[in-house]
Amino acid sequence: MPKIAETAPRDKRHSSLEGYIRSIGRHYVAAVIVMTMLIGATYQTVEIALDRHSLQQDISYLTGRQFIRFQQLANQTRAVMSASINPDMPEYIIEPMVEDVRKAIGDIRAMSGQLNELHDRLERNLLERLNPRDVASEKMRVELAGRLEDFLERADRVVSTKLEDRRQRYSFWGPIDFAASSDSFLMRRFSELIDSSHDRSDGSIDHARLISAVLLALTATALILATAVLFMPLLKKLRNEHRRTMDFETRLTHQAHTDALTSLNNRSSFNEALNQSFVSLAQTGTGFSMLLVDLDHFKGVNDSSGHPAGDAVLRHVAHTLKGTFRSTDIVARLGGDEFAILLPGLSDLTPLEALAKRAVAAIATEFRFDGRVLPVSASIGGAVVPTHAAEEATLMRVADLALYAAKAKRNTAVIFDEASLAQRLEENQLAAALAFAADRNEFVVHYQQKVNLESGEHLGFEALVRWHHPRLGILPPGRFLPLMEGSHFISSMTRCVVNIVAQDLKAWKIAGLRPGSVAVNLPEVLLVGGDGYDLIAAAIKANELEWPDFAVEVTEDVFLNRGSSQILETITRFRKRGMSVSLDDFGTGFASLVHLRDFPFDELKIDRSFVAHLGSDVRSEQIVRAMIDLARSLGKRCVAEGIETETQRDFLLRAGCEVGQGYLFAKPEPASAAVDRLTAADRGTPIAPLRKRRIVA
Repeated sequence: MPKIAETAPRDKRHSSLEGYIRSIGRHYVAAVIVMTMLIGATYQTVEIALDRHSLQQDISYLTGRQFIRFQQLANQTRAVMSASINPDMPEYIIEPMVEDVRKAIGDIRAMSGQLNELHDRLERNLLERLNPRDVASEKMRVELAGRLEDFLERADRVVSTKLEDRRQRYSFWGPIDFAASSDSFLMRRFSELIDSSHDRSDGSIDHARLISAVLLALTATALILATAVLFMPLLKKLRNEHRRTMDFETRLTHQAHTDALTSLNNRSSFNEALNQSFVSLAQTGTGFSMLLVDLDHFKGVNDSSGHPAGDAVLRHVAHTLKGTFRSTDIVARLGGDEFAILLPGLSDLTPLEALAKRAVAAIATEFRFDGRVLPVSASIGGAVVPTHAAEEATLMRVADLALYAAKAKRNTAVIFDEASLAQRLEENQLAAALAFAADRNEFVVHYQQKVNLESGEHLGFEALVRWHHPRLGILPPGRFLPLMEGSHFISSMTRCVVNIVAQDLKAWKIAGLRPGSVAVNLPEVLLVGGDGYDLIAAAIKANELEWPDFAVEVTEDVFLNRGSSQILETITRFRKRGMSVSLDDFGTGFASLVHLRDFPFDELKIDRSFVAHLGSDVRSEQIVRAMIDLARSLGKRCVAEGIETETQRDFLLRAGCEVGQGYLFAKPEPASAAVDRLTAADRGTPIAPLRKRRIVA
């Protein structure tokens, strides 16, 4: 019985121990199940949060890319419009630019589709459905999409129109319209969407951390160990992802406000700084100044030396501007060869003018690229706030007026004043009148005689255009030719000149006079293609003339034209017809010995700027001798322009130049005076030369 009694408690303890062990086992299994569920729930939550974060980051990244592509589209569209209003710009250059705009439009629309797909996926995310719906962001996104599509349609209409339509409709307000649309509402909406997406991305990370912390706290020590093994790498990845997101946002902001080529502020950044300056003016009354910088003859550098050289010049100018102005000044590249400087706190005209002149001098220093010296200079216009303007539109207008005045002189700086405004208004009136000058037959031709320097014998004429303005009278070419740059007016004017010369030649020949050949200047726009040739041919046929009755003069700029091969073809056709071709203003352009060797011209004309110093400047005399020797070596005739004294004539004769023109012999004169001169020459009683008179033609 005692054994049985002893065994019973032992069995009871054993049974209790087994029950405890089984209970521990059950609790352990339950704990494992709970821990597994908690771990699974934690893992699933983090995965959902990561998916949400990834989608929001993709949205942020794609929105940023779309923003950058949008800016590129705005710049490309402005470039197309700027190029389209330039009649000298061949269509085959504009066409690739148009295709770039169309590609940009397609890219932006493709990105919009991708963004819509990402937003749809985001809406299906569990955490996104649990969070309150961000109505403001969604409304902003929809509104931006509509405005952006409207902008794309406008850009598409620009490139879909014909070249002539773009020239007429977007010659001035088109670029401003695109600048306004790209720098105001759309810029702000893109920035707000990127910020919103970034904030929601951070919220996803915060949600993931919070839920993970709560679940991990419930799993006690074992769950902490499991977390250390399973989830610490994920948390580390989240932190790294967050850092990468922050770095990406920083880089994106930098790219959105920085010019990629020069590392200066871009147009968007400059506009923000300008807006802030006006805000500061309203709050504190602190004035500021602004300078606009435009490079002189930058197209010539690109055309003659290539775009790498042009990019090097832009970087050189950017570096020079950064070194010239204060560290607090904002230097920006607005696009192309246009720069701008904002000078906070500077509202005094005298130091602003000194700074602008110093910048002009610094830019104009010698710049070498790839073993060559590139010509670099700039024109600068400036204005002061609030002296000259109290709001942004007026400031841009007056600064642009000052820049326009500076570009009329080149390599100079002009701070706005009333004289600049008056000059611009006068030139605008002249430009408007030029549009009708050809139709009203207001262009007239004066003829300057070419003579044999030794005998004084008449050899021919050069036709020089004048404008008989209905109110201002006869205007020299210096008053109106600069207004024709980049317009189609110069073609109409040249047609008038050729037809007038042809009619005068016919009349002279009928009268039995011997005028010799008459040289006309043909612009590049008529030499590229067959228009120039057809123009001369039609005039010869209509007036029953011979091809040698005409001569053609071209400048060294033809070597820089992208259509130089087409120009060469046109010149060759002229020479095959027996026409003489002269290279005008020799020594003032960019001709090289290779150009002189290969270009089919008959006559080399020494520019008057070299002739003017003969007898007083040894260097000019050496240069002229070299030009005459070069022409003789090439088997070409040499003609000297601007001869005004016997000293100049005698020097040229001794140097070997046989043909000349200038006020020593005859000034440019109307056709009636030319008839008198030809008549007197036929009778053997030449008109006395105009000795020692210095009159600018």
